Amino acid sequence: MTDESKKNGNKVDIEKVNQRYQALKNERSPWDTAWRDLADHFCPTRFRADTDSSDRKPEILNRNIVDTTGLQDMRTLAAGMQGGMTSPVRPWFKIGLEDEEAAQAPDAGAWLDEVRKRMQVLLHRSNFYNMAHSLYSDLGTFGQGLMIETADWDGLHFQLIPAGEYVLDTNDKGDVDTFMYRTRMSARQIIQKFGEDVVPDHIKTAAKNSGAAVTSFFDVIHAVFPRSERTFGRLDSLNMPWASVWWLGFGNTGGGKPCVLRESGFKSFPAFAPRWGVTGNDKYGRSPAMDALPDCRMLQQMGKTTLRAMHKAVDPPVAVPSSLKNEGVDLTPAGVNYLSMDGPEKGRIEPIQQIQPQIIAAAEQKIESVRQAVHDGLFADLFKMLMLNDRRQITATEIEAREREKLILLGPVVERLDREFLSPLVMRTFQLMADFDHLPPQPDSIAGAPLRVEFVSVMAQAQKLVSTSPIDQTFAFVVNVAQAKPEVLDNIDVDYTVREYAEALGAPAAMMLPEGQVQQTRAARAQAQQQAAAQAQQQAAMQQAVDLTGAAKNLGQTPLGADGQTAMDALMGGLGSM
Repeated sequence: MTDESKKNGNKVDIEKVNQRYQALKNERSPWDTAWRDLADHFCPTRFRADTDSSDRKPEILNRNIVDTTGLQDMRTLAAGMQGGMTSPVRPWFKIGLEDEEAAQAPDAGAWLDEVRKRMQVLLHRSNFYNMAHSLYSDLGTFGQGLMIETADWDGLHFQLIPAGEYVLDTNDKGDVDTFMYRTRMSARQIIQKFGEDVVPDHIKTAAKNSGAAVTSFFDVIHAVFPRSERTFGRLDSLNMPWASVWWLGFGNTGGGKPCVLRESGFKSFPAFAPRWGVTGNDKYGRSPAMDALPDCRMLQQMGKTTLRAMHKAVDPPVAVPSSLKNEGVDLTPAGVNYLSMDGPEKGRIEPIQQIQPQIIAAAEQKIESVRQAVHDGLFADLFKMLMLNDRRQITATEIEAREREKLILLGPVVERLDREFLSPLVMRTFQLMADFDHLPPQPDSIAGAPLRVEFVSVMAQAQKLVSTSPIDQTFAFVVNVAQAKPEVLDNIDVDYTVREYAEALGAPAAMMLPEGQVQQTRAARAQAQQQAAAQAQQQAAMQQAVDLTGAAKNLGQTPLGADGQTAMDALMGGLGSM
């Protein structure tokens, strides 16, 4: 640790941290060229090079774009991923428990559903869904994104770092555990964020200048990484598992020395760096736009060529007699020119090159086939189907039936996003809710039980239909066979089947009663049925006794003849004569 760091009470060696930042930038440099090219074709203004220290503003208009297929398809992909993975208008996740015994507690399901509802409210009140849409666009374009989640008493806050401004590092398992990024801040912004006590004098001077306070920008670096030196058991800002350090770029310190603006920490990793796909030990991901880039480049060139051909067809180059060189020739529509038709050189203006209409038609047909290749590469048809159908009517079954093959292609992407983005997001949000007292009281029966995140979005359910289809087919087969042989139903464990089916479809946790409660209900029902049967049997016996008594009475009162002898008398007399 440097003397400067010790003097300021910092636990990190800022010079070593900055050296690591520069090394990670050098390692990332080959990706910068590719990202810039991808941004030009699919997502302009989303790439910001941190090697550019000027105050030059990025180009706002897409002057080099002729064919906008790539831009529109990337917009469709981002919207489709948003609607299919993290829709703001329907539940896309639920929370369970890893401990199956704890999950069967009577009040576990209701508590988990309440946690999910509160979390959804917090996400809706934040800027999460806006940032998520941009993150999906980065994933589709660059194959990589970086989103930071923080919280205060006002709620959750999300920040998306543009591609080209951040560097990443991974641990031995290949998971991103370090990020650093540069941001350009004015002197006024630096003092507002960090206070006057920690900024160098030249920043204070610039802030006092009314013009420079808002027009002079400085490089500020933020790094978050696992803290190697800390006192375990203490959770103050300098002993948390993840270190958070802000410092001025070495070129902006006024003396070439590092200047730490703030050092603190996080209990859990505050960022999500999902990747569309990863090759080997690469720290940065690969995107579908990389595969569609050659077709998109071809579209730009074909678009320019076809436009030139159409321009020539409607306004071809012409041959004009040299004698008319100094004459004013009017080639505008309805123009009138007085030409001499005598002499060896006739005064006729003729086109030099004529473009045949069938050539333009063939070119447009070829362009359309290349556009379809871009559509397929960016899954535009699949995502348009997701967006154009009525949300109240579309089901995962319909999606699987119509777009099974494309959903299979997206399967690995969905699984990777669940692991690198959505599951960490839900778990960190839960931890922040606990820190800021946003959770309902936890039942004692599930205290300390680890959570499990399950996803019930349209795309997640479509992937899970692989497990429900065998259930549907088996059950339908057994029901058909049972019409001829009912005992075949004995092979089916209906309780297990219902629970597995409900879990695959993402039914609410509170919907399924705990197994213990189900057994109690069935035992109570069986006991009630036994009591009812016993009562019915007792009533039947009593009724039979009443019937016999009534019959005997009737025999003693029923006359058989004029002498008044009754049926009972006759019966007794008959018995006596035997």
